[in-house]
Amino acid sequence: LPGPTYVLEEVRQAMTKPMVGHRSAGYKAFYIELSKKLPPLLRTSGEVMVASGSSTLVMESAVVSCAASEVLNLTNGAFSERWHSISKSCGKNSDKIAFPWGEAIDPETVRAALRRKKYDVVTLVHNETSTGVASPIADVAKVIREESDALIVVDTVSSLAGAPVETDAWGLDVVLAGTQKAIAVPPGLTVFTLSERAVERAGKVPHRGFYTDLLRYLDKHKEGGFITTPAIPLLWALDKQMDVILAEGMEARWARHEALYRRTAEWAASRGISYASAENARSVTVSCLKPPAGVDPQAIVKKLAERGITIGGGYGDWKPTTFRIGHMGQVRMSDLDALLVEIDDILKGLAG
Repeated sequence: LPGPTYVLEEVRQAMTKPMVGHRSAGYKAFYIELSKKLPPLLRTSGEVMVASGSSTLVMESAVVSCAASEVLNLTNGAFSERWHSISKSCGKNSDKIAFPWGEAIDPETVRAALRRKKYDVVTLVHNETSTGVASPIADVAKVIREESDALIVVDTVSSLAGAPVETDAWGLDVVLAGTQKAIAVPPGLTVFTLSERAVERAGKVPHRGFYTDLLRYLDKHKEGGFITTPAIPLLWALDKQMDVILAEGMEARWARHEALYRRTAEWAASRGISYASAENARSVTVSCLKPPAGVDPQAIVKKLAERGITIGGGYGDWKPTTFRIGHMGQVRMSDLDALLVEIDDILKGLAG
C-alpha cells in the first residue's frame, strides 16, 4: 500500500506507554531528544519540527505563513493539484503550471515562468503518490534560485526516508512529510523544516492564523514543545522508528528502496505490465502500473483484498486504468516477492 504503510511491532508497542503531561519536564526532555534525531532524516542543519496533523495541515500552513500574495503551483498529479486548491482557498494569487500526469516537472518550463512574473512562493511535490512520478527537485530548485527569490516549498510525503531528499544541499526552504509513508509511523504527524530566509519572510506576512502559523511552531519547538496538545503516543512511535531508520542509515535505506523499485520494474516488464509514469521519472517508493490488455486493474486490487493483501488502486483520473504498489517504509525484498507471486496467480486466473 502506498500509505499508510506497515508499522513494526516494536513501534506499535511504543504507543502503549502510560500517558504524560505534554508540559511536564519529562515530556520536554523526551521531545528535545527526539528533535535531535530528525535533522539527519531531512538532511538539514536547521530545526525540524513536528505538527499533530496530516501533511495537508502543513501544506496550508506554509502557504498562509510564507506567501504574502503571489504563488506558483507546479502540478503533475493529484497531490500537487492540492497545493493549487490550497493556495486559492487561502486567497492567494495563485498561478499553475500543469505538467501531464505521468511526467516530471521540467526545470526549463519553470525558468520561463519565473522570467514572466515574480512570485513569493513556488510549491511542488517531489514524489507524486498518485502517479508514481519523481521530479528532479534539485534541478528545479536550482532554476528557481537562479531566476527568483521565491521560497521553495516542497511536499516530500512519499519520498522522505525512501529516496534522497537533501534539504540544505538543494536550497529548499520548506520541506514537509507525513509520517505514514516511507517513514513508517502511523498517520497523524508531519515533520517539517524552515530555512532561515523562510523564517525571515514569514515574519513579514500578516494574519498567519494560529494553528497555521509556522513561526509559532518554531517558537514552541525551541522551548521544547508544541503549540497545542500533541499526539503523544504517535511521538513515542516516531521516536522508536527514528532509532530504526538511523540504525539502518539513510544511504542504506535509499539503496534498499532503489532495489525494491528495480525488482518491481523487472517483474512488470516480464509480465507485460507497463508503467504509467515516464521511464525517466519513476518513483523508487511507489510504482503506478497498467496491467496487460484486457485485465481490469480494480479486479487485481479486489482479488488481493480477498486474500488479505492490500495494494493501492489507481488514484483520481487514473483509477480505471492503473494499480499501485507501495514498496516503501519497512518493506523487505521477501515481502515484495511474496506479493508479486500473489499477483502472478491472480493474473493467471483473470487471463483464463
